[in-house]
Amino acid sequence: MAWWAVLYPGLFGEDSLITLEEARSGNITVWFTAWWVYIIDALSLNTRAIPLLTLAGVLVFAWSVRDWAAAVFPAGRARTWAIVIICATPLVGGLGVQVRHDAWMTAGFLFALAAITRALRHASFDRWDYARLALACLLIPTRHNGLATLIAASAIGLFVLPRRFAMTLIAISVGVFAVTQAATRASGQPHSIDPVQAVEWMMADVSCMIADPSVALTDEEWARLEPIADRGDWRQPVACRFVSPLLIAPSFRPAAVEAHMTGLARTWLSLGWRYPGKLTYVHARRVNLFLPPFVGGAPQQDHTPFIHSTILPNNFGLEWAFPRIAEAARLPLRAWNAMRAVLANAAIWLVALGVIAWQFPRLRAPLMPTLITCVGLELGLLATAPISEGRYGLLMLVTGQLALLYLALERRSGIIS
Repeated sequence: MAWWAVLYPGLFGEDSLITLEEARSGNITVWFTAWWVYIIDALSLNTRAIPLLTLAGVLVFAWSVRDWAAAVFPAGRARTWAIVIICATPLVGGLGVQVRHDAWMTAGFLFALAAITRALRHASFDRWDYARLALACLLIPTRHNGLATLIAASAIGLFVLPRRFAMTLIAISVGVFAVTQAATRASGQPHSIDPVQAVEWMMADVSCMIADPSVALTDEEWARLEPIADRGDWRQPVACRFVSPLLIAPSFRPAAVEAHMTGLARTWLSLGWRYPGKLTYVHARRVNLFLPPFVGGAPQQDHTPFIHSTILPNNFGLEWAFPRIAEAARLPLRAWNAMRAVLANAAIWLVALGVIAWQFPRLRAPLMPTLITCVGLELGLLATAPISEGRYGLLMLVTGQLALLYLALERRSGIIS
C-alpha cells in the first residue's frame, strides 16, 4: 500500500501503455496474452479507473508472497520480518504497482506452490488450497510462458514429487490452457501467441550471427530468410545484446513469418551445425541474466532496467499525484536497477534456492515444488527469451531472495544453533 500511495497512480512504461490502449480500444492482439488485456479491462473499468488496477496488482502480489512464505517457512519473527522486508523492497512494491504481467503470473505460481507445499505437509488439499489453485489458473495465463513453465515443471515433478502432486501441476496446466484458449478465441485471434514473438529469439540469434563477417549463409539459406526481410536488414549487431532492430526494419514482413517458420528453423539449425561454439556463445550472451555471472560473458549494464521507475507520456492522463515524493521513491528503484547484475540474475537466485534446500534438510521438502517450477521457468528462459530481462525470472528472484533473507533473520535471532 505504501508503494502505491507514494507512487500513485503507479509506474507506467511502454508495455503498460500498449496494453492499456488495447484494453480501451478493444483491439486485442496476442503480443501480450489476450487474457491479460481482459484482466486490465475488467479491473480498471475499461481504463476509467487505472489506479484500481495498480492497487490490485501490488496487493495480490504481496498477498501471494506472504502466502508462499507461510507455507514454506515455520511461523515466527524471522518469517514475519522476512515477508515485511521483501514486500517493502522495489522487487515486490515497485513491480507490483506497474501494469505488467510479470508480477501477476508470479503471484499465480506462488499461490499454486503454497497450496501444493501445504498439501505435501498435510497429505491432502483443503478447500482453501483448491481456491488457491483456481486463482493460480487465472493469474498464470497473464504471460505466454506460464503454460510452458507448468508443463516443464510437471514433467520434472513426475520423477521428484509424489504422483498426486505432480498430477496437480498437470491439472493446473490444463486450467491455464483452457483460460488462454478461451480468451484468445474471444479476442478473435487465431493464435494465443504472435508468430513473430514465438520465434523472436531465433531471429535474434541469426541476425547476430550473420552480423559477423566470418559467418556466411548459403544461397539456399538466404532463400529461406528473404521472404521475411531483405539481406541487409537481417544483419543486426544490436541483436547480440538487445531487442533486434530487425523487427522495425523497413523490409521486415511480419505477416510472412508464420509461413516461413520452418525455413527459419532450418537455417538456425544449419548455423548451429557449422558454427556450434559461436551460436552457443551468441545465444548465451544474450540471455546472460539467466546464467551464472560470466558464463554468458561479462555482466552487461545496458539492458532495459528490470523495474520501470517513471510514467511515460501517455493519453490516459496518468501523472504522479505527489511528484516530489514519487521522485524520492524512485531512488531505491534506480538502486535496484543499478545492481541488477546480481539482484535480477535469475540463475544466482535459483542456485541459492538449491543450496538452501541442500544445506537445510528441514526446508528441503517445502522448497522442492518451488525448485522444480523455477527449473522449468529457467529452462524456458534459457531457450527462448529474446533478451535478458530480470523480471522474466521474477519467481526465482522473489523466492531465492526471500529464502536467504529468512535464514539470515533466523540466524540473527539465534534460532539456528
